[in-house]
Amino acid sequence: MTTETAPTAPTEASRGITTRTRAPGWGTLVLLAAVQLMVVLDTTIVNVALPTIQSGVGFRAGSIAWVVNGYALTFGALLLFGGRSGDLLGRRTVFIAALGAFALASMVAGLSINPGMLVAARVGQGAAAAFAQATALSLIVSTFPEGRARNRAVGVFAAMEGLGAALGLVLGGILVDAASWRWVFLVNVPAAVVVALLTQRFIAASPRQRIRVDLPGAATASLGLGLIVFGLSQASVHGWIGPWTLLPLAVGALAVGSFVLIEARSRSPLIPLWVFADRNRGGAYLIQALMGAALFGMFFLSSLFLQQVLGYSALAAGAAFVPSTVIMMAGAGAASRIVGRTGVRPLVAGGACAAAIGMLLLSQLSPHSSYLTGVMLPLILLSGGLGATFVPLTLAAMSGAGEEHSGLVSGVSTTSIQIGGSIGVAILATVAATTTAGLPHDLPAWIALTDGYDHAFRTGAIIIAAAVPIAMAFLRLRPTTTDG
Repeated sequence: MTTETAPTAPTEASRGITTRTRAPGWGTLVLLAAVQLMVVLDTTIVNVALPTIQSGVGFRAGSIAWVVNGYALTFGALLLFGGRSGDLLGRRTVFIAALGAFALASMVAGLSINPGMLVAARVGQGAAAAFAQATALSLIVSTFPEGRARNRAVGVFAAMEGLGAALGLVLGGILVDAASWRWVFLVNVPAAVVVALLTQRFIAASPRQRIRVDLPGAATASLGLGLIVFGLSQASVHGWIGPWTLLPLAVGALAVGSFVLIEARSRSPLIPLWVFADRNRGGAYLIQALMGAALFGMFFLSSLFLQQVLGYSALAAGAAFVPSTVIMMAGAGAASRIVGRTGVRPLVAGGACAAAIGMLLLSQLSPHSSYLTGVMLPLILLSGGLGATFVPLTLAAMSGAGEEHSGLVSGVSTTSIQIGGSIGVAILATVAATTTAGLPHDLPAWIALTDGYDHAFRTGAIIIAAAVPIAMAFLRLRPTTTDG
């Protein structure tokens, strides 16, 4: 694939001065981490507000799920195109435009007066979040030189994945209780605007590449992934063999298959197939999907158990995740400091083992379990294990690709996590629902619910454990610890 620099204004990038010539500071990292936190937070912040939104806007019981699914649908479908767009149009340009679109969509969501308006706004939020997250990760690679600086930056960025998911539950409960469900969305507006304004000061422009845009590839990838996410989101409602599940999954799989054929023959593919040929990248993408399933499945199931079985309020349920969130961030921080000495394989395999054990311990929950021993300690083990895998997996997923392809590989990486999370929540929700439905109807509700959650947690432990042999077989990367 040949590229040439497009004519641009006389910026540092166009004069041949790359972003690596400027010593990146904490301001740059704070901006990029803040965006990662914001877009991940928006996947969970609405969960505790759904009952209030349903009554306030007038959703029917069967359609309220689209407040969540509308975001996940476009987020998962457009991540690949979002990462590649930064390589083609300039990463800073796409990043700022995505933040502006995210702020606008968030304002519309917060001011919504009917269900259609809110769902449309959530679809717009998800689309903007896909472009913002994918370009933020590629900016990490293009801004911070390989070695300790990049390892630390990736560590902070990766820690935001777990922090955002947990903080969304806490912040959602606070905003609903203290103000209104509308502030669950409106809180994004000033944050996105401030970050967009500061980006021009802290992040240098990058050169654009002039190549043909692979529109057939972009269309089939976005359509295929979108339909797969949609089909999986219907599994917990209509079951795995219902037409609303099977038809979107079948058409989505056909579109993804068509995408692979198009990419194999395209002169300027959206995702060159060599991306998956590297054993470190290919293994990392697969494990990231499994860890995404574990992370979002854990938050989904645990928050439901705390509220539906133990009787926690929305705010109390969110606060219950604070200790495990701290441990997750600590695990990611520790991994970023030692990954250069250990390599990625021991951290990923060891972290996956710990996370699987933590998830298995959660499958022993009962209606009489205490928070300290029954919930908090298993969550800490699970979260610590997941946190230890975030940094090495991100480094492996971004390895072996030049700066000009950083948006490409970051898009594949973030797509793996998002699609994995959608699959995980769909599978675990279906396991819990079908288990509960199959129990005697005269069984007390909290006992039936607990049994369903226990079966789902055991399934989650199996999903995480599958990452161990993959890590042992594929991961060989030992990141450098010298700056340069």
